[in-house]
Amino acid sequence: MRGDAVDEVLERLPHTWSADEAERVAQRFRDSRPAVPKRLVSRLWQYWLQQCPDELLFGDTEDDLALVLHARALGLQVPVGDLGADDSPVARCARRARESAECGPLFPAPPVWGPKAALAPQVRAALPSSLLRAWVAGDEQGPVEVLVVGAGIPEIRQQVVQAALTTCLRVNGLSDPDSGDFVGDHLGVGLIRVTAGLSGKQASLDIPSVFRARSVTVADGASSTARGALRDFVGLLRSLAHETSLVEVADIAYADLVTYAQGLRALADRAAGETDRAFLRAPRPADDGLVSLQPYLRTAKGHGATVGLEFSPDLFTTDAYLGVEQAHQRVLSQRLTMDARLRLDQLEAEIKQLTADLAAFDRANAEERRALWPATVLLVERFDEPTGRTIRLTEPEERETEQYYEVNVPQLISMREKWARRMSELVEQLETAVHRPYAPARQVAAGRFLDAALRGVAPDESPSTERAFLAWCTEAAPMLWFEWRCALRRYGIAPSDVFTPHTVLISRYLPPTAEDSALLFSHPYTVVDTARSTVLADAERAVMVVRDATDHAEPAPSDAAGPTAQALWDDLARLAEEPRVEEEFSRRFLEALRAQPHGVTRRMIEALQPSGPTAAEADEIGTALRTAERHTSLGEGMDRALMAMRCEAFLTAVECLDGIRTEPQWQARVWLLRAIVECRAARLESREIPGLLGHQMPGLPDVALRALDEAGSADEEFTRVWLETLPEAGLDKGIRRLFQGLPRARADCKGDPQHKVSPEREYAVWLFRRAVENARLARQLDEAGEELAEHQEAVDTALAKLGRALEEILVGPYVGGSRGEAEELFEVLSGQEPPRYGRVAGR
Repeated sequence: MRGDAVDEVLERLPHTWSADEAERVAQRFRDSRPAVPKRLVSRLWQYWLQQCPDELLFGDTEDDLALVLHARALGLQVPVGDLGADDSPVARCARRARESAECGPLFPAPPVWGPKAALAPQVRAALPSSLLRAWVAGDEQGPVEVLVVGAGIPEIRQQVVQAALTTCLRVNGLSDPDSGDFVGDHLGVGLIRVTAGLSGKQASLDIPSVFRARSVTVADGASSTARGALRDFVGLLRSLAHETSLVEVADIAYADLVTYAQGLRALADRAAGETDRAFLRAPRPADDGLVSLQPYLRTAKGHGATVGLEFSPDLFTTDAYLGVEQAHQRVLSQRLTMDARLRLDQLEAEIKQLTADLAAFDRANAEERRALWPATVLLVERFDEPTGRTIRLTEPEERETEQYYEVNVPQLISMREKWARRMSELVEQLETAVHRPYAPARQVAAGRFLDAALRGVAPDESPSTERAFLAWCTEAAPMLWFEWRCALRRYGIAPSDVFTPHTVLISRYLPPTAEDSALLFSHPYTVVDTARSTVLADAERAVMVVRDATDHAEPAPSDAAGPTAQALWDDLARLAEEPRVEEEFSRRFLEALRAQPHGVTRRMIEALQPSGPTAAEADEIGTALRTAERHTSLGEGMDRALMAMRCEAFLTAVECLDGIRTEPQWQARVWLLRAIVECRAARLESREIPGLLGHQMPGLPDVALRALDEAGSADEEFTRVWLETLPEAGLDKGIRRLFQGLPRARADCKGDPQHKVSPEREYAVWLFRRAVENARLARQLDEAGEELAEHQEAVDTALAKLGRALEEILVGPYVGGSRGEAEELFEVLSGQEPPRYGRVAGR
């Protein structure tokens, strides 16, 4: 029966098939494995359950088990195996599908990555590493390819994955359609590979591909833009390396990468031609060897150049996978595109309005300008360059109209046009990549999740993505593992030679288009470190084998093995007492950490951290803290009150001032600041307050007049001079003068002889408490941020969820260094600038 005849059989319901037709369909299933389409699996599964449930369909346990696994992976209703006394063939196959020998994970259990592994000099590129290491391959025109190896910590990983996806989509939005439709980038768990593509007839990496494409290429005119996108990604990596030391970046020559890939291909071809010999490529002695991602090359003739399998793209049409893809796109791709589009729309609207206003002003003659425009213009917003957003000013700034239209407006238009061009390019590139017929965004997602399912790891994106992925992986992974085992048996390849701790699965997936059907291929690749990895090419193994230190990783030995942590620590302590031993001490300390990381770290913490206080010491600390709070009441209270007033939290500002307990000479300043707060609470304009207060004019609130009377009673001379100079100085300088001469925290801490509290102890306790509170506030803001939805969130909703944490940071009793970041976050979220008056240096 020809292929089209089998298709005709599949058009009919299974109960109408004859035995001969059923056998032909079953043979089609055998021939199609592992790329069996859902239509064939569904019809054959129905036939088995309806027509012959009491016998094996194929008479071959492998094919029967394969049908059960494919049906489950494609979303069909399949028994899970907990069938009790049911001993039917279907039930037996369902129970076999739960056995790890055939359908369990292919990869060895991932090693627990602790400090010993992070410090090990034998390993540079490891997928589970807590350090991210990046190798940037470039030529004279700039970076061509970036390979990032390591899982990293969550905060770093989130930034790198998002930036890598943006770069990938930008480059694929510029790619030449004639160069092939597949996406060569990979954003996996522990490994990221992003390329800028090549233009012209340059040498490229020989990447095996079923689409007859050697590399992603971009049009000549877009080459510099693609390199620029990759350069932005490299810039982020270098910035993280500089700021955190949790990322390392190394530069390598792209030509060296090409040469090394060609050398491996030649080695595999030689092994295939000389079957009586094996070839070993040992690690290079140099410590600066390159690291690259290479396919598993075949060393046996007649089976293709690389190891790979074709699967049915119907795997990505099930409800379970669509849930994974939707969660992923919502968190990453859609959010990136939507944010860029909204910013572009806002910028274009502002440019249009400013241009129209400028043109109208230029067309008007002098008489029309006097009639239609005021003499001055109040500026009520500013353009924030770092974020590309417009921030509303708290206090308007006055400009002459002529100056505004001659200077300010052209500058505003120029700045917005520059940002609009950047946003337009970004939006065009992102939307092109997302909406192209072959859907680069879907390809990247498919490769990410297929690799994770085969390796048994979960992408760290969001809780909803992880839940959806685990549900899909439970259905699809057993089939993937089973088919890979069957394929390797046919090839004569040991699974341990391919599936190692440094292997990833690179997918070549094309979604269906109007002209072409979908395709899905999977190829195992390995991370090769020329300074750490050994490469073996042997025809008997049928595949090139790569080994490095991660293949032999074992749990770290306990303190009992070798020198104890205490002995190593004692040696370090003795060495530290000797003069001029800095370099030797650094070397010995690193060796001690590598030998006993947990023990040495614990003893280092014990040495740096004093033991807990006794009951008597706790009482002394409590007394010192109360003393510090009393002595720092003035500076802290006025600082909090000023910040609360800027945020228009007037009740909080009044409470801060009411809680101040200080000497009479400073109390006048507290009351004067109270008068300003009451004026602002009464919604008086900032520019009117100096005149009203200075001359005590009608219109002042009664509470402000009372505050002025209290200030005069506390320090008549200072109050009189301050009020006389206030109208001319203005509100900002007036507030600054209130803070001039106030004792700083170090001077405030004077000790308490009555309770035996020294100034030094009081200051130390105050600093410690402030550090603890800053850490608590940072954690509170982080927890509040986790409540934000994964999709685009309205500003008012975001502020409501972050509001309590922001309030404590801005006006809490222990404000500190994190306040500046909180102010910037408040500005960007609200689009409004808090008042700038009263900025006091050093506070």
